[in-house]
Amino acid sequence: MKFIDSTNFVKLIKKLTAEGELYYPFLDEETGSYHLKRASGFPLEEDFELGGYRAVEPSKGVAQHARVTVAEYPSENPDEITNPDNIIPSVVLGAKGCDVNAMKMVDKVQVEGEFTDPLYKIRRDKMFVVAADCDDCKESCFCTLLGRKPWPEDGYDLAVSKISGGYLIEAGSERGEKVLAENGKLTSEAREQQIKARDEKRQKVLARLKENNSQFPDLTGMPEKLREAINDEIWKELAKDCVECGACTNICPTCYCFLLYDRKMDGDYFRRLSNWDSCQLTGYARMAGMLNPRASLVDRVKHRFYHKYDYLVSSHDDIFCTGCGRCIDACSASIDIRDVLARIEQKVTG
Repeated sequence: MKFIDSTNFVKLIKKLTAEGELYYPFLDEETGSYHLKRASGFPLEEDFELGGYRAVEPSKGVAQHARVTVAEYPSENPDEITNPDNIIPSVVLGAKGCDVNAMKMVDKVQVEGEFTDPLYKIRRDKMFVVAADCDDCKESCFCTLLGRKPWPEDGYDLAVSKISGGYLIEAGSERGEKVLAENGKLTSEAREQQIKARDEKRQKVLARLKENNSQFPDLTGMPEKLREAINDEIWKELAKDCVECGACTNICPTCYCFLLYDRKMDGDYFRRLSNWDSCQLTGYARMAGMLNPRASLVDRVKHRFYHKYDYLVSSHDDIFCTGCGRCIDACSASIDIRDVLARIEQKVTG
């Protein structure tokens, strides 16, 4: 474990981003929310903030862009778009534990499965993640209900914990170890008192999370309970409230679905685009001949819960929810996923 003061930390980040882009969290004083921002240069603006809780925007957007060109035709060089030399490296600074866990989950689908998304893989390979502890939480945060922690445990290159005068910093990958080794003059050995201060901050956040979620059940056993509630009336009740805006899926760090479509450009030139899609929208599952296996909103609302808490558990051995609470904050109908799952728990267990 190392300590790096605030001045040297900025120097380190500047070195890391010498040939790429930097995304960092900033605090919007007006709304009190944190946002992910692309740096325009150094020094970083005064609103730079590594404490607090997760940003509104999920870090996955750096690897899986909301809209991106995936092909152009006719083309004399069809592989140019997926040429790694054309993809700029990135540093994601301040990713919280929920976002680091989410990117690991999306990797299982986009990189480690039967098929690989080449653009996503290149961006992930060229992404350097500097994760950070949460030293606060929102009312909507519930990572602990899923057995997760409000600090990064793995899946990062470097992880920092904000303490007085700077940060505790540790490596989580070979790339991270190399960076620390090459910049040893910027760091010093962490003192026992500094580590103790970090641990005390972590316990305070854990206690607050426990208090905020005291009325909700542990969610680690939810897949089995959901299977017993597949025909429950609760899904019809939820569908009455849902406005089908798709905000919950677009803001979710573990949602990865996309739509491919062609756009005619000048003359006989076409561009194929990929953009985020949502299983909550009517046209998402529509097939040729206008057939739609999930034409009703009830089925689509239900699908979102079962996809994250059941189907992906079976296929990828993990609940694809990190407890970040973004869907709760974004929902126009004020649907709280914790409340829905608590109602399922109550109905199944009595």
